[in-house]
Formats: sequence, structure tokens, C-alpha cells
Amino acid sequence: MTTPVHPLAVLLVELVPTRPAPSASRGPWTEAEQDEHWAQLCEAVGTPGASRPVSRQPAA
Repeated sequence: MTTPVHPLAVLLVELVPTRPAPSASRGPWTEAEQDEHWAQLCEAVGTPGASRPVSRQPAA
């Protein structure tokens, strides 16, 4: 004889989201990918052609 499963327990198992398996890391973006992404961001916010900010390297 099997133990009856409470209906609420069945619903909780169905409704509780689970985290997907982590995807493989694809490494840092290439300079071309960064440029394309910046251009898309500028277009989205209405400032096409805006120059990218200069990245600041942390002091050693």
C-alpha cells in the first residue's frame, strides 16, 4: 500500500520554479561584440552614435 500524497504537495511541486542548469561560460566579449552592443544600447535610448565611456582599470 502506498502512502497517499496530499494534493497541496502535488501543486507545490508543480508551481515551485527550479533553477536551470548553468550554461557554459563563453568568455569575455570581443571588441567587435562590445561595439555592436554599445551601438544597440545607444539606439535603444535614442542617442545613436554616442561615444563609449573610457574603461578605468583598477589601480595595482
